[in-house]
Amino acid sequence: MRCSISASRSPNWADTASPQRPAGRRWRSTRIDPLAHSNLLFCLSHSEKIDADTLLAEHRRFGEQFEAPLRVHWPAHSNRKDPERCLQVGFVSSDLRNHAVANFIEPVLAQLAGERRLSLHAYAAQRIEDEVTQRLRQHLRHWHSVAGISDAALADRIRSDSIDVLIDLSGHTAHHRLLTFARKPAPLQVSWMGYPGTTGLQAMDYFLADPFYLPPGELDDQFVESIVRLPANAPFLPFAGAPPVSPLPALRQGHITFGSFNRPTKISPSVIALWSRLLTAVPNSRMLLGAMRPDRRVDQLLEDFARHGVERDRLSFHPRSDMPTYLSLHRQVDICLDTFPYTGGTTTLHALWMGVPTLTLAGHTAAGRPGASIMGHTGLDAFISHDAAGFVARGVACATDITALAALRAGLRERLLRSAIGQPALIAAGLERALRVMWKRWCDDLPPAAFEVRAQDLEIDHSIAGR
Repeated sequence: MRCSISASRSPNWADTASPQRPAGRRWRSTRIDPLAHSNLLFCLSHSEKIDADTLLAEHRRFGEQFEAPLRVHWPAHSNRKDPERCLQVGFVSSDLRNHAVANFIEPVLAQLAGERRLSLHAYAAQRIEDEVTQRLRQHLRHWHSVAGISDAALADRIRSDSIDVLIDLSGHTAHHRLLTFARKPAPLQVSWMGYPGTTGLQAMDYFLADPFYLPPGELDDQFVESIVRLPANAPFLPFAGAPPVSPLPALRQGHITFGSFNRPTKISPSVIALWSRLLTAVPNSRMLLGAMRPDRRVDQLLEDFARHGVERDRLSFHPRSDMPTYLSLHRQVDICLDTFPYTGGTTTLHALWMGVPTLTLAGHTAAGRPGASIMGHTGLDAFISHDAAGFVARGVACATDITALAALRAGLRERLLRSAIGQPALIAAGLERALRVMWKRWCDDLPPAAFEVRAQDLEIDHSIAGR
């Protein structure tokens, strides 16, 4: 498999754009354009042939190539060191529009809009403004359209606004402004949501996660940043027009239907090989694959499945579609199957909302953890595996107990809403607390350090916690 190294769009973990193909076993890094290097990093995060140490080293290389020359020019920040004052908090993103990142950040911004001790700024780097953009603008006191201005000019603007904490929502994805962050325009800088991995920048102080996404002590050494764990990494905003959850299809059809709505180019030969083992182990099972593009990819997938003994009549393919059609397809699926080493995020959450759990293989990098994180938050440990044999065994067990699967399906929406993922107020309160801890450390001249904000330590109005 080949990876196209260019300055073209590199999508993020939220499953909203077409990925570049992962790199093969042999690749060679040379000094390249920063956007092309980011594209390379995204590609490597999809490759099962790249280990965690190599992935971290290549992210650090990005910092050494593009940040190191700027460090000598980092300003001495003169922000007033009052640990209790109102904080000026900036969000930088090119996705403050109809995009998955906007869906994750909007519920948090809505909760923080009335927070007196935070003054929120948006630095919107996208050229497209739509109805989602207009909604987001209502939640922030200060909105700055910065598309088209240079990274240096943006850094100057942020410094002039006296931003205390600057939050990046892109990481190494399309149209990112990491070279603005590399100029250290704010005393505290944070990476959140947009990318499942380190930025590689010493200028970035913290990475926001949660204990299910990045279990304490397990992946910390894969990040340049210090890990801050919130009650949940991000909230889920269900699609308002989602159809009702249907009864379990297997009850009507007499067989289990597995499904996948992940990007087709995440479905590697290794993924197909593992899925095929499960299909073989569950007699008469079928598989539905969505998000297909009108190209030869379907023919290749058919050949790959056939190579492992899965006949054409056990597979159904459906093209990319509008949201109502996409969600309605879940009414034909009993269990979704995750991809690896780059698992699903938004697709897994949509599936849960439609009553469909996802069988996932927990990975050893941040890109391989979103599926396990979502299943963990909702108490669905039976759908989390840690190796190929466990994936098949758990898949067979879940597919065999039809009664339990049907009961689970009926209650998944309520289960999701009860979890931290379904409580934007809890996540917003966790973020506010985390920002205050970071700020107090800076005021005390202490370096960044990992810490956790626990749900039980937060005071929130539980009457609005699930809104």
